[in-house]
Amino acid sequence: MIPCKTDCDHYCEGCHKTCPAWKELQQRFSLERQKKKNYLNYYDDLCSTVVRQCRANEVRAANF
Repeated sequence: MIPCKTDCDHYCEGCHKTCPAWKELQQRFSLERQKKKNYLNYYDDLCSTVVRQCRANEVRAANF
């Protein structure tokens, strides 16, 4: 559902395809999604490194 459908006085079917406010909203959502994706990728890499280091320590401890 298009969020501006209920709030916009100028709404008509299909107008979101050329509406500058809609395009700006979509761009803002896109930037927000990209920031979240970057955050998740950063912490996924960080956690993967920690897990890898812990597993390496377990192997070393088991060999003694």
